[in-house]
Amino acid sequence: MGFMNIHDVLIMDNKENIYSFYMYEKKIKMVLYDKNSEKAEKRILISDCLDEYDSTISEDGTVYLVCQKIDGSIVLVSIDGYKQEEHLLAEKFDAKLRNINIKVINDQIHIIYCVEANEGNNKFRIYHHSLLKDEWDTHIVTDITKREILNPISIIQLEDMVVMGYYDIVDNIEQVFVNTFSLADSQWSDKIQLTTDSSAKMYLDMLSQGNNEIDLCYSKLIDGNFVITYEKYNILNGEITRVTEHVLSNPANCMYPTFINSGGTLWTIWIEYDGLLSCFSEDRGLSWSSPYSWENSKKDDFARYKFSTNNSSIIDGYNFNYGFGTYGKSTSFIGFGDIQNAVEVPLKSQIKKKVDEEKIDELDILSERDVSRIEDNLIDIKENKEMKEIEELKVKLEGIEELKERVTIIEQALKTITEILENKISETSSQNQNIDTCEEKIIGIEKRVNDIEYFLSRRRRGFLMR
Repeated sequence: MGFMNIHDVLIMDNKENIYSFYMYEKKIKMVLYDKNSEKAEKRILISDCLDEYDSTISEDGTVYLVCQKIDGSIVLVSIDGYKQEEHLLAEKFDAKLRNINIKVINDQIHIIYCVEANEGNNKFRIYHHSLLKDEWDTHIVTDITKREILNPISIIQLEDMVVMGYYDIVDNIEQVFVNTFSLADSQWSDKIQLTTDSSAKMYLDMLSQGNNEIDLCYSKLIDGNFVITYEKYNILNGEITRVTEHVLSNPANCMYPTFINSGGTLWTIWIEYDGLLSCFSEDRGLSWSSPYSWENSKKDDFARYKFSTNNSSIIDGYNFNYGFGTYGKSTSFIGFGDIQNAVEVPLKSQIKKKVDEEKIDELDILSERDVSRIEDNLIDIKENKEMKEIEELKVKLEGIEELKERVTIIEQALKTITEILENKISETSSQNQNIDTCEEKIIGIEKRVNDIEYFLSRRRRGFLMR
């Protein structure tokens, strides 16, 4: 059970009849399911087809199929219900057609394909044939180069032009290019390069939601795994501008990205590990949901179908060129719709982003705590320093007070000595005896007093300087 890598085409007409085309043993077979009779008829359209074919439906309900036969001839088959008619476009075409595409635009048939160039070396040339008034007009659109595989071509219609997207090699790396075809003057533009990064790329799908918008999705190789990348462009006056870019998947073996617009919701669906995953955008691709895994796709066989319709109710509700559907007796498109039937798959990039943000928040909290702790430590240091200085100042003040007390005692002693001396001088003067001797004693005592006062004055000045 899982993905069936086949090339089948489903077409629904305006009567809800379904045409199912598939290839088996070089034969192109068609199963027509009639809505009214509820019966299916199977028949062989081409019995000797090469590897590729394509089919579409016009507005009037005619179904067209183009292919290359084993003998090299190119044929166009027109089908109207149970009738069919074969038209020979080219006899025994030398080269093998690759990437065959057919479109009917404004009742004009357009056939586009690749042919390997004469010079070889993995070089291909893209041709475009358009049928107007029974005359085929041929254009050489551009030359391209492939690496290991030839990637597909995607063709969409805008208001007044056709846009063709494809890969070409630049500096040995796949890059996405587009050319535009003016429906007014039937001229192709020069190639325009959309991608420029250095990642290998595979597959691509394009869609237009109107207003000259181009939606592009492809698989891009990052670190050995493929991711689904979405890009949106605006095209105006031949100038293309990128609007936004998103990585939609986790790194894995993501393949075959496919667009479906359902009721105004744009879905991107892809294969990942034999199951289908998808995500959706409700704002024309500007933002996207997480991926969702459709678990039933892992249990049943499914395939990627090319789809075309002229049914107005389908056109009004849906817009897609390819879709994934169940494979077997009945076919229904899967991989989009009610997400209650799917399992959400978180993007690893978003998980990593969330973890990084939480780490940053945690670091911020730790930083705030560290800052608070440092501030507290600084306050403690400052307070301790101030307390130490206060204690030292107290010790100094206590020393000064002690010295002051000593000075007071000395001054009182000097005062007492002076009083005693004065009394002695008075007694000596009254007696008028030994005057000379007393004077010498007084002079000696005064000298001692002066020495004491000089000493005390020096001590006072020293205290004040401190």
